[in-house]
Formats: sequence, structure tokens, C-alpha cells
Amino acid sequence: MLNLRTARLFAACADHGTLTAAATALNVSQPAASKTLGQIEAALGGALFERAGRKLVLTRLGEAMLPRARSLLQQAADLEAEARRWRRGEAGALTLGTGPAIAYQLLPETVGRFLQSHSGVRLTVRAGAAAELIELVARGQIDLAAAHVGNVAPDPGLVVRRLPAQRMAAAVRSGHPVLSGGALTDYPVAGATLPEALRREPLAWGAVPAGVVCDDYTLLARAALVTDHILIGPEPVVRHASVVHGLIVLDVPVSDRPVEPALIYRKSAPRSAARDALCACFEAVAREGDQHNSPTRFSAAVMPDSENS
Repeated sequence: MLNLRTARLFAACADHGTLTAAATALNVSQPAASKTLGQIEAALGGALFERAGRKLVLTRLGEAMLPRARSLLQQAADLEAEARRWRRGEAGALTLGTGPAIAYQLLPETVGRFLQSHSGVRLTVRAGAAAELIELVARGQIDLAAAHVGNVAPDPGLVVRRLPAQRMAAAVRSGHPVLSGGALTDYPVAGATLPEALRREPLAWGAVPAGVVCDDYTLLARAALVTDHILIGPEPVVRHASVVHGLIVLDVPVSDRPVEPALIYRKSAPRSAARDALCACFEAVAREGDQHNSPTRFSAAVMPDSENS
């Protein structure tokens, strides 16, 4: 029977020309090598080598079978190399789910850093709200979620690696009425789907008119730029949007509860060097923050106009 062990002996005999040299190369005894070669020839139904003294010369059958034996050995070597790349995180596939704020703030720089050293990994990114992504992680449908989870108790079956907490912030377009004394309560907000803990609480300035809910901060920022909607979101996201889109960050409290971004994966998932490397990139980018943004801040009225007069 031709298997990896016998294929190695067959190829070694062809390469070295003698059974003794082949046995030495494979670190087996000469009698054991001779017995194995006899078993291969019996299984294949013919001689693979002609013996000229101690010299081995391929027969017609041996010439036909040798490329197949080499192909088997090459496939095994390729399989082992692929497994090593997977273990080191240099190859394979990784599915990441990301919430809207992280997709807008951290994801571009994180993915750029990750792919610099892991370009062989096939990375699939899908967006969604935090609760949806966490459920997909728990069911094993995605490998890693990066989302604002709030300060809720984590599922005991999940690993939760928390990133720095962020307070909520708000921004408006230049010329917005709140910049000249208008009441915040008079204007709708534009924001992403919030974690459950935040959705249960009103904004610091109370109830507001119905606004825009969208898990795309570029669209939300554009909506705030051309309407009287107030953009709300994690402060780093709002600061970045203010720089990119020319919005003005308001110096007002938005919520007493911070948002808490985190990286989430299953405890029972197989060890993945690629996943660990992507987590490390997320953590490094989150620590560094968005230092280059320094938007203008403006204090806005929190109370209705009738109470500010």
C-alpha cells in the first residue's frame, strides 16, 4: 500500500540510488527499508526497481509510479505548510462583525494594520447592530464582533475584551439654531442603533422629536449637515465626523451612561492566531485614539426657550 511513509521510501530510493543511502536519509534501518520496499512492490503488483548489485534502477512501473508518489508527498507538505500558516495567522479565513461606530472610527486603521502582516487571511466584514452581532458570535456564524455593547453582563460562553469606554457627544451644522440659543429639545436627533442599556434612557436634555436612526455614521453626518438634526454618537465618532463634515461639537452632556466598545468571541472557538492579531490591532488603535481631531466646541442651551429668557 502506498502511503506517506512508503512514498517517502520509494522517492528516497529513486533519489539516492541505493537502499542503504535511502534508509540513512530516512533514519531507518536497512532491513526495515528493504522489507518496506518489498511490501510496496507486492501491493502494486510489480517491481519498482531493478537491482544492479547494490544500485537501484527504476523499472517502467517505477517510472510511472514515481511522479504520483512525489505528488502525494508534495500535497502532504503543502497541507502541513498551510496548517502552519493558519496557526501563525498568516492564512485562512476570518469573519468580523462590526457595529456602526467602530466601523466608522476604528475599522479602517485597524484593518490596514492587520493586513500589513496578515495579507494571506481572507477577511470578511459584515456590519450590524451590537445585539445582532453578539448573537451571531454565540451561534458561531462569525468569528469576532467589535461593537458597543454597553455595560450589560456578558454571556458566560463569550470572551469580552473591553476597549476604552466613551461618553456620548452631539454635533450640529454651522448655523444651526441651537448655536444661537435654540433649545435642544426642539430638534430631532440622528444616531445609530444604540445598545439596549442606552436605548432605555432618555437623552440628558429629555425627550426629543423623532429623528433618523441609521447604522451608517457617514449618512448620519450628512443628514446633520443639511438639516437641523443633531448628530449623536460616541465622542470619538462625533469628533471625527465634525472634522470630516464640518460639524460643530456641542459642549453639552448627552447621556450619563457611557458606551462601552468591546471585542467578543466564543470561549469554545478554536485558537486563532489571526483573530488574536486582529484583536491586538483593534486594541492598539483604540488606545491611540483619534488625537489629530480637535474640533470647535460650542455650548448650547439645554432648557426650552421659554425657560432661558
